[in-house]
Amino acid sequence: MAHEGHEHGPDCNHDHDHDESFEIEVVELEDENGEKEEFAILEELDFEGRRFAILAPLAELQAQEEGTADPEAGLSLEIFEVKDDMFTPLEDEAVAERLMAHLDAQEAKLKAEEDKD
Repeated sequence: MAHEGHEHGPDCNHDHDHDESFEIEVVELEDENGEKEEFAILEELDFEGRRFAILAPLAELQAQEEGTADPEAGLSLEIFEVKDDMFTPLEDEAVAERLMAHLDAQEAKLKAEEDKD
């Protein structure tokens, strides 16, 4: 359930009713040491001709939903480029900054539209 770059979920930080049957897409990734970790896909989007996914560790998201996480800590977000179902960590800081600025602008635009209503 997404619109214009915004993924609806329990912590999307704006007022509206959420469908309690909301399902989170999960992907299991393996790091360079062979350790596996599950991540929740918070957002998938095309940006500058490339496909990206914004992920958060599933354990952190679950702790936040259960109220057992430190509310000040927030989520650890990671950006991956997606090609043919392969997730590669985005290491280009300049692209990451432009992508996050784009997402912030989309969020501000949505908030402004909601404030009109």
